[in-house]
Amino acid sequence: MSRDPRVSPLTLDHDGRTLRGWQWEAPEGASADAPRVLLVHGFSTDATGGNQLFVQTARHLAERGAVVRSYSRLGQGLSDGGFDEITIGDEVDQVVRMIRDFTGGEGVHVVAHSLGAVESALAAARVPELVRSLTLWSPAGVVVDDITVHDAIQGQPLAAARAQGWFDFGGMPLGMAFIDEVTAGLDVYGPVSAYTGPADVVHGTADAIVPVAYGARYAELLSGATLTVVDGADHGWSSVPFRRRLLDILDARLGLAG
Repeated sequence: MSRDPRVSPLTLDHDGRTLRGWQWEAPEGASADAPRVLLVHGFSTDATGGNQLFVQTARHLAERGAVVRSYSRLGQGLSDGGFDEITIGDEVDQVVRMIRDFTGGEGVHVVAHSLGAVESALAAARVPELVRSLTLWSPAGVVVDDITVHDAIQGQPLAAARAQGWFDFGGMPLGMAFIDEVTAGLDVYGPVSAYTGPADVVHGTADAIVPVAYGARYAELLSGATLTVVDGADHGWSSVPFRRRLLDILDARLGLAG
């Protein structure tokens, strides 16, 4: 039986509030030249990822010698703040802070899912010199079209939110600041081309939340990107074979032995 990775709690200050997360590394500790991997979760999830996606990813990478960090952003998981306060712009700032804190002078491999992938692409463009590679799983650029074209979030109309001042996302109240930021003209695409390093965009054909075209757009904008389309994969990568495919691509990018 393989030994479990070493798991340590983390905190990170962001403008006086605390982000909480975890660091995974090999049981005997990481080597000085171990690759540093930052995982960035999607909308409304947390540092563990949906259905333990990030726990599985972190354990896999730690077993191969990487040091892996994952934080819950403010208003999500056990971090400070409320879900009603979040905005994409502030979450990009949080990801930049995570990268800066983790780099150690060697740079960080950023792996992100869904809305976190959108925010991580924007963050990487802000500090490209600190990002060794960028991996985007199902990047949810659709958030802009959902709100500005369809007046909805994941199929739920926004009319009630405007009347009551908040959007009910599965029992979590999302504040109007999130919606107003998007309708004011938030650009989730243009800035990302400032990151020119290695990148992988991976998207499933059965993604009912974010069509493949949105992943393909990020692959076009990122000059160093490779697009992989996985037949039948959904937004949460909710099968063992689909997740193995994600990890195979990630191993190849990081140069980690099986």
